[in-house]
Amino acid sequence: MVAYQTYPTQSGNVQVYSLVDEIRQILVSCAGDYPDLEMIAGAFGMSSRSMRRHLAECDTSYQKLLNETRRELAMRSLRNGELSIEQIAENLGFSDVTNFRHAFKKWVGTSPAAYRAAC
Repeated sequence: MVAYQTYPTQSGNVQVYSLVDEIRQILVSCAGDYPDLEMIAGAFGMSSRSMRRHLAECDTSYQKLLNETRRELAMRSLRNGELSIEQIAENLGFSDVTNFRHAFKKWVGTSPAAYRAAC
């Protein structure tokens, strides 16, 4: 069973966020300096093993969420066009631009430069 948290909105409606949504929000806010699984689990008051189990119940994993977050942030930055590919790689926490290029091609099927040119 996945834990859900509710939050009031300005209109008085309640939004429901799953654990996966909460983790995604944390990853986006920490872009480039991502917490590890143990830190995330601790933030939710659970062990890393429990966190893995909860994520598996949602058909995902910490690594999948991290990759999805990095992919979305990379695509947004490339569409924006203000940063170089090297700066984007650094902002996303890649140790070098080559690793970023390989990861991006695996995620999207094309190089960052080709993706930017197509936007």
